[in-house]
Amino acid sequence: MKKSVFILFATFLLLKADLLEVKDFKSDIYSKTTNELQKVELSLVFEGRYLKENRYKVLDALNIVIGSFFFEDLMTSKGKEEFKNLLIKYLSKKYGIDVDDVLILRLLKSDNLKIKELVKELKKEGCCKGK
Repeated sequence: MKKSVFILFATFLLLKADLLEVKDFKSDIYSKTTNELQKVELSLVFEGRYLKENRYKVLDALNIVIGSFFFEDLMTSKGKEEFKNLLIKYLSKKYGIDVDDVLILRLLKSDNLKIKELVKELKKEGCCKGK
């Protein structure tokens, strides 16, 4: 009895989920309404096995999968669920990494201010005298 409990406990420890947190990940994704790239910033937690050892593969997959979504779709609940599912499937198929779940802690649009607009605003405030 004690031996079977020990084996069960040891198996549980071996299969215990690993956590990998990705903070402040930034990417550019295409907007179908503005026809421009939109900057997004997100923080995620991955639950699975051997994630820390394969962090670079997880980040590669994240870059590839997020680029396959339109900005507007990624901002919906349905789009977020599709993103998480596709990311889990891609990691499994491409790298053989077993991910149980992806948790989105934060997903927001970054400031998309262009340099010319910034200079224009600074000139309005009296900075950057010139043409």
